[in-house]
Amino acid sequence: MTSRAQLLKERLARGDSIDLRGHGKAGGGLMLAVQAFAAAAAEVPGLDVQDWPLFSSARKGATVCAYLRIARGKVEQSSAVSEPDVAVLMNEAAAEDVDFAEGTRDALYVLNTWHSPEMAAARYKLGGTVVTIAGDDLGKKYLGRPLANIAVLAALVRATGLVEPEAARRSLQSRLVKRRLPTRIVDANLAMFDAAQDQMRVGEFPAHEHARKVFSGYGELPAGAQSALRTSAKNRTSGYGRPGIKVEFVDPGAKCNGCSLCVVQCPEGIIQFNPDPNKGTLVYGARFTDFCKVCRECVAACPLDLFHEIAVSSRPEGHPVEA
Repeated sequence: MTSRAQLLKERLARGDSIDLRGHGKAGGGLMLAVQAFAAAAAEVPGLDVQDWPLFSSARKGATVCAYLRIARGKVEQSSAVSEPDVAVLMNEAAAEDVDFAEGTRDALYVLNTWHSPEMAAARYKLGGTVVTIAGDDLGKKYLGRPLANIAVLAALVRATGLVEPEAARRSLQSRLVKRRLPTRIVDANLAMFDAAQDQMRVGEFPAHEHARKVFSGYGELPAGAQSALRTSAKNRTSGYGRPGIKVEFVDPGAKCNGCSLCVVQCPEGIIQFNPDPNKGTLVYGARFTDFCKVCRECVAACPLDLFHEIAVSSRPEGHPVEA
C-alpha cells in the first residue's frame, strides 16, 4: 500500500468520488482489469461503483479507454472522467495516440512499463505517486505472452488500498471462470496476480500541472480534413469491409484536379496524395488493403470518377469462396 492510499480514503470520507481512467490497446485486457477492480470495490460496505468502457474501435490493437468512479454512499455524477485521481496506462503504445495523464496534477499513476518511477515521471511529465510494474515480462513468464493486465490489476490494488488483495483475487477468478477459460489458464493468471503484488515500484514526485499535448495542426492536409486526429489507419480496419467488394483508384492519365474532396471525406485518412502549390492535392492512391471499409465516400466525392468499386472473389478473412 502507498501513502497515496490514505489520501484516497480521506477523499471518500469527505464525500468526494475517486475517478479512475485507464488507457490501453484492445485485446490487452484493460477492461478485465478495471472491471475486476470495480467488482471488488463494490463489495466493500458503503461504496458505490460505476465503471464503463469507451472504445475507439473494437479491432484488436486499437486504442481503448475505460472509466471507473467510486464513491461512499452513492455515485451521483455521471460524466466522462476528465480529471482522474488514478490514471492507468496498460500499454505504452497507447500513449503515442492519447495523453493518458491529461487533466491530472497530483494523481496516482499506475503504468505497465520496465521504466523506473523516476524514468516514467520524467518521460510523461507526471507529478504525484508513480507506480510502475513490468507487466509484459510477468505475462511472458506466467502466460507465455506479454499480457500485462493481471500485473497492473495487482499493482492497482496495492497502490490504492481501496480493496483487499484477496477480494480482488476472488473477483478476478470469477471473471476468468465466466469466460470459460481452461483451469490451467485461470491458475496461471492467479499465480501472476500473487507474484505481481511484490513487483511494483513506487516513486513520489512534486505535484505540478501536467503539460497537455498541443495540437500542431493538420500539416499538409487540406482544410476540413480531420484525418490527423483519427487512429483508424493504425488499426487495420479493413476487416470491417463489405465482403465481395473493394475500392480501387485508377488514374493512368493523371486526371486528378487536386480538389481534395476524397481526402476530406475519407473517414480512415488513407488517401495518398502529393500537395501541389499550383494544382492543390494531387491524389495517387490509397491504402485500401489494410484500412478500407468500403464506405464509398471517395467514390461519391470524386467529380472525375477515379475511384471505383470492384468485385473480389475472396472472403474477408482471405479464404477462397467455395464453388
